[in-house]
Amino acid sequence: MEPATIPDPPGFRDLSKAEQIRYLQALWDRIAEKPGEIPVPESHLALAEDRLAEYRRDPSRAQPAHDVLDRLAKNEL
Repeated sequence: MEPATIPDPPGFRDLSKAEQIRYLQALWDRIAEKPGEIPVPESHLALAEDRLAEYRRDPSRAQPAHDVLDRLAKNEL
């Protein structure tokens, strides 16, 4: 699927990169205020359901999220 081409808001390209990032963060914060309105692809829902079913079959294989995040930060996965 080709990404949609969306025109920049007026003046966006005149902003510094730091200002552009702040703009995008603020925009995302506004979008995230209503998480129920953010579409979730069916493939993501199916993956979450599969992983939950795996966990329920064998909870001993689960790992604490902070351990996984630490390993990700160290590129150990």
